[in-house]
Amino acid sequence: MEGYLDQRLIGQRFTIKATDLLDGVTFYGIFYHLGAATSLHVGDLVEVTHVDAHGLTVTVITRHH
Repeated sequence: MEGYLDQRLIGQRFTIKATDLLDGVTFYGIFYHLGAATSLHVGDLVEVTHVDAHGLTVTVITRHH
């Protein structure tokens, strides 16, 4: 069962807030660091593409201007 909750986050979309960039994000009471292939900015809409012990990997869906 371990990891099931984390895997449910794949496909989850959310908008980046300043605290997400500084502190990470919390889903279902679990704290995650964020990682991405490109830089993340406040207001970006992102989607979780991978979850592992290091945190969440996200892809920018819509870049905030």
